[in-house]
Amino acid sequence: MNNQLSKISTQYRKFSKGQYIEEKQFNEFLDFFEDQDRLSRVMLQGVGIVCGLRPEPVYKDRFLNGIQLSQGVALTTDGDLLTLSNTGEVSKELYVSDLRTIGIQSKNYTHFKIYDNFKVKYPAFYDADNKQIELWELATAQEANSDFQPINKLSGIENKYLLLYLEDYEKEVKPCRGVDCDNHGIQQIRNLKVLVTTKEGIARILEKDKIQPHPLFITDMMTGLKQERVIIERLILERGIDADFSSLDLKNLYSGILVKNNYGENIFKKINAISEVFGISGVDHQGFKQKLITGLAQTGGFQYAYDVVKDLTDTYSEIIKLLPGSFAGCLPDLLSFPKHVMLGKVASDFQLDSSRHQFYHSPVLDDKKTTSKVKVLMNRFKQQAQNFRYSDSFEASAVVKITPSQKTNPLGNKAIPFYYNVTTEFLKAWSFDKTANRLSGYNLGYDQGLLSTDNHVQKPLDFNIDKNSFYNIEGHQGMNHQEAFDQITQIRNQRQLGFDVMLLSFTELKNNKDLYRAYFNEYVDKHPGLEHTRGVERGGTFVMVYEQNGRSTNVIADFSLPYQCCTPKVEVKLSLPKTTVCSDSGLLPFTVFPANGEVKASVDAGLNGGVKQNNGNYVFDPSSVSEALYNTDISFTVNGKTSDCSIKVIPQPKVNISVSSVDYPTNGSSATTVHFTVSGTGFAGYEYNWDFWDDGGFIPLKPDGNGMLTYTLYNLNPKQIPMIKVKVSNKECVQTIALRDWYKGPVEEENRVPVAIANASYTNIQLPTNSVELKGSSSYDSDGTIVSYVWKQIGTTPAIASIGNPNTADTAVTGLVEGTYTFQLTVKDNKGATASNEVMVTVNKAAERNPSLTEIGNSTTGSGSGGSRTQTFKVGQNVSAGNKFQAGVYSVVLTVTATASDTPDTVASKLRDLINNTTREQWNAAGTAPTGASGFPPKASSSGDTLVISLNYQNQFFGSASVS
Repeated sequence: MNNQLSKISTQYRKFSKGQYIEEKQFNEFLDFFEDQDRLSRVMLQGVGIVCGLRPEPVYKDRFLNGIQLSQGVALTTDGDLLTLSNTGEVSKELYVSDLRTIGIQSKNYTHFKIYDNFKVKYPAFYDADNKQIELWELATAQEANSDFQPINKLSGIENKYLLLYLEDYEKEVKPCRGVDCDNHGIQQIRNLKVLVTTKEGIARILEKDKIQPHPLFITDMMTGLKQERVIIERLILERGIDADFSSLDLKNLYSGILVKNNYGENIFKKINAISEVFGISGVDHQGFKQKLITGLAQTGGFQYAYDVVKDLTDTYSEIIKLLPGSFAGCLPDLLSFPKHVMLGKVASDFQLDSSRHQFYHSPVLDDKKTTSKVKVLMNRFKQQAQNFRYSDSFEASAVVKITPSQKTNPLGNKAIPFYYNVTTEFLKAWSFDKTANRLSGYNLGYDQGLLSTDNHVQKPLDFNIDKNSFYNIEGHQGMNHQEAFDQITQIRNQRQLGFDVMLLSFTELKNNKDLYRAYFNEYVDKHPGLEHTRGVERGGTFVMVYEQNGRSTNVIADFSLPYQCCTPKVEVKLSLPKTTVCSDSGLLPFTVFPANGEVKASVDAGLNGGVKQNNGNYVFDPSSVSEALYNTDISFTVNGKTSDCSIKVIPQPKVNISVSSVDYPTNGSSATTVHFTVSGTGFAGYEYNWDFWDDGGFIPLKPDGNGMLTYTLYNLNPKQIPMIKVKVSNKECVQTIALRDWYKGPVEEENRVPVAIANASYTNIQLPTNSVELKGSSSYDSDGTIVSYVWKQIGTTPAIASIGNPNTADTAVTGLVEGTYTFQLTVKDNKGATASNEVMVTVNKAAERNPSLTEIGNSTTGSGSGGSRTQTFKVGQNVSAGNKFQAGVYSVVLTVTATASDTPDTVASKLRDLINNTTREQWNAAGTAPTGASGFPPKASSSGDTLVISLNYQNQFFGSASVS
């Protein structure tokens, strides 16, 4: 036999230019690449029948006339690719093989002859005594020669088995003679034969085949197993509705089914048969059976014994569903069928024929990981059997849990039940998909000790459960029925789960007003669809059965209905004035419908949900709510019905703030730095607003991670230390803290205000004097020094004066005009205190003195009783800017009364006096002749002006008189 992969070439030598090549080197080259090609097929693709090669008996006149074999492809464990072919072109060379074609649909084999494998001695065809099994070679009518007989002469061929065999050997050619030996060498013979053998012969071949054995070929392996249902209604049907029932009657229903199938013995036998084929250890049924017997002997838990067998049945169903696709194998045995493939029985009624090779593909092509899944499921079966647990003491210590799960298989998608002891190995075997992705800790289950600590695993009901159609309800069996009911309904209401809960009593109930409680017999009679499912599907009813046992009334079984029944659908309404409230807020009244409805908070046992009654009315008391419920929505029920009312209690901040130290001003600094310490639970999560000056101006500042905060105040008056206020809030609740008496530094004496003394060198002057000296140097400060002086004029009238240097103690002011001026002096001491004082200066107009007049001309007209006299004067001395003459000609009628004793000189003197005593206004009023006039004469603009006075007089005037 020429098995190519029995000795694998692992290297070769490259050829060099001009090299003489010996046959060993050239054959080494060919062997290397041929071995790699064969290995690639076997290891990376697979072995066995890929497709086709199906035999079909052909009958003519009810007699076998031939065997039609369809075209196909097969691969041996030696890497030979086998397919049917016909001769396409006959070789014209002596030692060159014919060319063949594979473009055919099938071949009809009509002749046979006895086959002798003496040329090859293929091991699979020989028994322990080295005797060849019975073999016949088939040929088509075109291929048959005189050695072949018609196939209808082969007796019992329908019960014989077909083989496709590659006759592979080397043929030594005689040594060449002559010059040309190029066409000579060792000829590699490869003849594809279709052989027939007997049942004994195929059995001998299978003995040496380590690949073909597969669980699929085990008798009845693919026959599914179903666990018998427990139908509760049979109790009523067999014994009547008035019969008395107990937990023993229910237990007998379940234990009877388990005993009937010997506690799942058939499943274990099939699993162990599969384990043997796969080369893995079996599962101990006897130990498992003893666990069930022990569990059934206890008061409760008999339903879980039934459940675990059902789980094992489900696992087995998953396994056999995957078996047909589990023909993957790593490193196939190279000696199993190196030069043949089995095609099966000539006339077979089985789709899966153990005498026909399947295609055993490489794991690299097993994208669905079917074989790996089967092995994981086998391990899960083992883990389930080994880790089942149940005892009354275990149930007694359990707590009620509701876990979202799935209603339908596969089992690996469901939550892990309560009755399994969850180990690391168990978790890895529960769900292949999760384990393959390293997520075995993300299964859901009752026992969460080894599961992920992520919230969606530890508290799955707090997250989206849209994809979960079922709820596992566990931990209640053996518990007081009312306590179990309260806990389940509390979780249901708190998590707003869609199912009803009912309690059934074996004892007939009298005067029962509870809508959630019923008599077992009546309820089963009305609802025969009760079935134990270890929970309830969404929209269903979870039913617990309890039994009086001495003083206790404990739950002994549970069932479910696929619909909600039968609490009445009474509308309830509930509301609160707020949806968020601080923990220290006052009572909030509930608005309840119906008015007499009972309000309860949907919170875990042992927690206070804040519901109380006040004067017969339900109120919500935030201050009584358990701290564990802070920052969570607390929901409520009315008469056991879920309402849409909820409220969130925000904890009131409880922060301590103190002044740890103060840095007081030094070296002339005005800065006071205050160091604060903030403490209290959760202080870092709050918001802080500070009013450091007690003026209502709050600024946001947060302490650091250690609760430290520093703030600096400038120009702080030690005599007026402000109270520091802090508002601490969590966006809903505010804590106000006031810090008093925090300043312990030195207090300075109060600064006394300086004294400002404003004075002037003259306070009353007369033009033409128009300046004075303002004096402030007499100002003083009794407890310090004056550091600045500021002079300013108050007002703008009579005119703005010019202050020489307003920032000195004494300064000159000029440009004064007639009127009264007020000047203010402001002084400031070395501590910033100021004081002001004012001084008034009065400026009088210039004194008016008669100017000197020099007569430069005169003329007199008329005589006797009257006439006129014109005198022209030249203005001389005593002309000032404030009292100037105005040039012009003035006429006035003067009446001088002369007496008999007057002489011209006395009259002239009177005239002069009269002129001098006539006012400017009187001079300007032409035609008037006032008497007794007084005042100054008219003015001229400046010295040297000419003043002409025209006088009309009525008395006798003597021309010799003169006026000067």
